[in-house]
Amino acid sequence: MLNIALQSIKYYLENNKIPSKNEIDIKDTALLSKTWSLFVTIYKNWNIVWSSWNIKETLKNDNSPNSIVDELILNSIFALQDERFEKISLNDLDKIKIRIDVISKKLLNKDNSSIKNQILNLNPAKSWIIVIKNDYTKLSVILPNISPTLVNWQDLINTLSNKLDEEFIEENYITYEVNSHILTNY
Repeated sequence: MLNIALQSIKYYLENNKIPSKNEIDIKDTALLSKTWSLFVTIYKNWNIVWSSWNIKETLKNDNSPNSIVDELILNSIFALQDERFEKISLNDLDKIKIRIDVISKKLLNKDNSSIKNQILNLNPAKSWIIVIKNDYTKLSVILPNISPTLVNWQDLINTLSNKLDEEFIEENYITYEVNSHILTNY
């Protein structure tokens, strides 16, 4: 998967367009039939310089899910287009490192139990939390081990409120627990 991301970035920088699957050398063809959400983070000089992700798999024109290869290509390119960060050139390719988080997720408020209680029972070293306001006007992501001040999940609930700039009221948010399998070339 790392090779697909790197090939996508190189192709985009050389041709100024998003490559198709046919323009990428895909060694693990099983990836063409799998669907997962991904978080692609690109580092340069050990600093995060770009990232892109989807909590939900993207869809093709026929509403069927894109394959993980499609997600890798798109998220790798979208990460390059993150305007918060400097642009890279082909000369930078040997300086970048890539991290891919393959995301498995669980909608927390699906079973009608208290989201805050579920958050308090999560493992803060392994789980992410993503909250999306019901009207889609706010979103916050808390990554695992993001800060030494997040000792427990009560700290996380307080951090969510701070990041959202309002009290985290569980009924007002769609809340996901996210676990990831990490692939990296560093």
